[in-house]
Amino acid sequence: MDELADWPAAFCDAGFLIALYSKKDRKHRRAVELFRQAKTHRTALYTTWFLLGEALTLLRYQYGYAEANALARTLNIFQIVPVSEHLLHQALAVFVQHNRDKRISFEDALSYTALTTELDNIPALSFDRDFRTLGLTVIS
Repeated sequence: MDELADWPAAFCDAGFLIALYSKKDRKHRRAVELFRQAKTHRTALYTTWFLLGEALTLLRYQYGYAEANALARTLNIFQIVPVSEHLLHQALAVFVQHNRDKRISFEDALSYTALTTELDNIPALSFDRDFRTLGLTVIS
């Protein structure tokens, strides 16, 4: 199945980035498959500095320096979504609203806000249930 064939762009969650850069991650093969699809279809890959920071940190702590460094050396393949103060305030409102009945991270609220206001609801490459809980299109 070629899920990215019809999408000119996709958003990369930290969990996807971690799986992509660590062969030890249980979702590594799937992440590599999705990444290859993105390359084949020239799908632009978006993310935020917040998610990159989370992925770099968790790669270093959970898997090692080589994995974190591999991501750090290839940041140029990702389009970084600029995060304005206005976007941060919108994300905070989403975080407060949705945490009444769901548990979501601030990074997920920020991703939701970026996807729905800046990125025309492109699909998210994510292995996290929270994106689906927020009603986003997810490819996992």
